[in-house]
Amino acid sequence: MKLRKSFWGVLASLTLFAACEEPQQNLGVPDISLSVTELEFSEAGGEKELAVKATRDWMVEADADWLVVSPESGTASSEAYKVTVTTLENTGFDREASLKFTIGMKSKYLTVTQKGPGGSTEALVVYYNDYDKEEATKTYGSGESWPYLDQFDGWMNQTGTGAANVEYAYSGMSARANSTSNSSYSDYEGSGKNNMFFGKSAYLATKNIALGGATDFTLTFGTEKYSQDNGSVFTKSEYHIYVSNDAAKWVEITDYTFAGEGTEGRWNVATADFSVPAGTENLSICIKVDVASSYRMDDFRLVVSGGGDEVDFSKGVEMDFTAGGNGGGSTTAPESKGKKTVEEFIAAADESNYYELTGKVSDFNPTYCSFDLTDATGEVYVYSVLEASKAQWSGKISNGGTITIYGKYLYYEQKSQHEVVDAYIVDFKADGSGSTGGNETEKPGSLIKATVAEFLAAPESQDTWYELTGEITSIVSGNVYGNLYINDGTAEVYIYGLTNGWVGYNDKSFDSIGLKVGDTVTLGTLRGSYNGEPQGGGSKVPAYYISHIPGEGGSTGGEDVPEASWSYTFAEGDLGSTGSLLENVTLNGVTWTFVMNDADFLGYDSQSGRGLQMGKKADPATSISLSTEGISGTIKKIVVNSAGASGTDAKLVVKVGESEFGSPVNITKSSEDYVFEGSASGKIELNWTLSAAAVYIKSIAVYTE
Repeated sequence: MKLRKSFWGVLASLTLFAACEEPQQNLGVPDISLSVTELEFSEAGGEKELAVKATRDWMVEADADWLVVSPESGTASSEAYKVTVTTLENTGFDREASLKFTIGMKSKYLTVTQKGPGGSTEALVVYYNDYDKEEATKTYGSGESWPYLDQFDGWMNQTGTGAANVEYAYSGMSARANSTSNSSYSDYEGSGKNNMFFGKSAYLATKNIALGGATDFTLTFGTEKYSQDNGSVFTKSEYHIYVSNDAAKWVEITDYTFAGEGTEGRWNVATADFSVPAGTENLSICIKVDVASSYRMDDFRLVVSGGGDEVDFSKGVEMDFTAGGNGGGSTTAPESKGKKTVEEFIAAADESNYYELTGKVSDFNPTYCSFDLTDATGEVYVYSVLEASKAQWSGKISNGGTITIYGKYLYYEQKSQHEVVDAYIVDFKADGSGSTGGNETEKPGSLIKATVAEFLAAPESQDTWYELTGEITSIVSGNVYGNLYINDGTAEVYIYGLTNGWVGYNDKSFDSIGLKVGDTVTLGTLRGSYNGEPQGGGSKVPAYYISHIPGEGGSTGGEDVPEASWSYTFAEGDLGSTGSLLENVTLNGVTWTFVMNDADFLGYDSQSGRGLQMGKKADPATSISLSTEGISGTIKKIVVNSAGASGTDAKLVVKVGESEFGSPVNITKSSEDYVFEGSASGKIELNWTLSAAAVYIKSIAVYTE
């Protein structure tokens, strides 16, 4: 009984206390405001006041030791706080501090300036670049890309006492006007507008800054790391500062600070204090990062200061920061460690040294001077070419020619792709003469005229060429390689790849011929096979066009007759995004179910045209499926355009109802149309199984009876 009375007594006391407690005031949305944004003080210093009003608890952040703020914090209130700023006497140069008044989710800045007998510090600024001469636009490349630094000079906005003769060298750098240093993701008062974005194998070197006799310096710049794949915390081991007195041998400065250490995806200031030996006339500074598409930089400033540890230039290491610049970079060939085939180059995976490669050029992009290089052992993507080589050779290179380069290796994780970077072009022969690493394919001197039936009965050969003539009965939808069927009345055969005249490899020139279903075409081809089924053409050496007779009506190249009952070409985001996969998606009016096991990465390969990327090397899926019950009728054929990243072991199986269409196929790294034929109705299932790398899907076409 006593316990019961005691309980009710406590409860009554708590109720009374709660009733007497003042209810919490609702002050609306989070906000903070200052009565002024600037305060100016004389040399003598003194006190000045401002009003701070905030709907949440607030605090002030200040890193200047020559001023005091009182109070330094306050509680949420409908009334303004009176805040006093006190400055000490200034016996040096004019000075400035930025005070951050913050409620956490929102901040306001107060600029405090004070005169000094030494006058303005502008004379101490040796070099400064906010990169904001002209705002960059996303209108380059195909019209949807930010400009590389050699495409746009609006980032060259340098000032300072030593900036007159500055030159630049760069690789993998673009100017961008998004995710700016003055955005809500910035913890310093950045200039905004443009910033420098570090792509693959990226660096930006600012060369020949005149020092004017000064020896002690502070280097500052704003920087941010944001990446879905590489983490968003600034990591010093990935971010390198190099200095040089001759722009040839470089010393790394590792003793620098980043004010936002430990924070994710936010701009803040990096600072390096250093000194150089007396008599150093010019200084070059290079910023290089090790991870692609993660870091940005803005507000690059070098000022005379108290300095720090003296740089020992005698310990400099030769480094090739010669691309870009006003003169197009160095024309001197880098040292090659020897010749390698593509297979050997990829196996070595040496990111530090140059090797000589020779092969055929395909998919050449004159804007960036990028291309695929193929020899007898494999194919590799040449991503970047040194600016001097680009200037010398980009107007001379064409698909089908033989090229020799010196290049360094890079594995591009986001696309699970082997690449050549910073390539130096040694030679190019447009006629295809010269060595191709054993992959030399000459135009056949003679062809054996044969019916399709005779061709199908002939043995498979890589030496015997046939001339076939037949009516085009089907052209694989959305295909640029020239995959089609021809029939001459004796039989029908699948031609896997057709080029406009003799090329020796597939240069994707099929569309330029202008063939259509119903045309009678004459072509030259080897007798090949796929999964035991005879075919013409091939991935190494496709068939080539000789002549044709137009037919009556029909559809143009790239279309099917009969047309697919349903088809779809995938766009970025169709299956969701990384970490947010869509289970059910509607594609061209049909609902498909998407399942990817043991991986959650989704990307899109717009560069090589392979379509949606599912999984990656570091996070491969074990199985992937796309299925639908939304297509009725008797299904006769399904065409899936798919590919795998280098090293893939993916296998694709297609089922309709309980029937397996065609045979399982092993996916290659090239984007290809895989044809699955049968006769069944019901649920369609596309099933990939794999253990390594990524899988791509570009399109699906379904044909019904």
